[in-house]
Amino acid sequence: MKSYLQMVLSLSLIAVLSGLALGGLNELTFEQIQINILKFKKIPAVADIYEILTGELSSEERMAVEEGLLSEKRYVDLGLNEPSLFFVVRKDGAPFAVALEDYGQGFAGNLGVMVGFEIETGNLVGIGITTMSETPGVGTRVKEKAFVTQFMGMSKDAVLKVKKDGGEVDALSGATVSSRAVAQAMDNARAFYTEHREAILDAVNETPGGSS
Repeated sequence: MKSYLQMVLSLSLIAVLSGLALGGLNELTFEQIQINILKFKKIPAVADIYEILTGELSSEERMAVEEGLLSEKRYVDLGLNEPSLFFVVRKDGAPFAVALEDYGQGFAGNLGVMVGFEIETGNLVGIGITTMSETPGVGTRVKEKAFVTQFMGMSKDAVLKVKKDGGEVDALSGATVSSRAVAQAMDNARAFYTEHREAILDAVNETPGGSS
């Protein structure tokens, strides 16, 4: 009986220690995953918007832009679960647009889109795709310039649906679901920006939040 209790206690101790170790590991890896998503998904998507404004950049120029955008990230506390992240896009050295991410339901899960809004007018500046699990060569074509450049300068009052659904978005042939997901993400982002525009613009001139 004594040996049985010792075995139970030993197994319980091992289980507790293993749980603590896994919890610590998950916390460390989660933080690193978030940093990687920021640097390799979100920042490049904002750089895509910047490139729509300025024209194609060389590899060196784009690297410099991405480094600059990392310092231009802002957080605004809107009373939600956590502060909301957005980016400031500059033109001629002055804040020109803000970019924030939202999602639409794609063919194989959420499709993330970074959407840029001109500060002065609220019109769309452009978009960049952050995350997606669409069919290669079909849905993934929503990243192509032929598709994303249609949003440059689109009115803040545009109907953000594909034309088949009565909107103003030219869907990609054979990738209507993915095109709808992009339009949905843009519409979600616009609704969020419209609702919180004042707080977001107040944060534009604040000291950039955080560093990674």
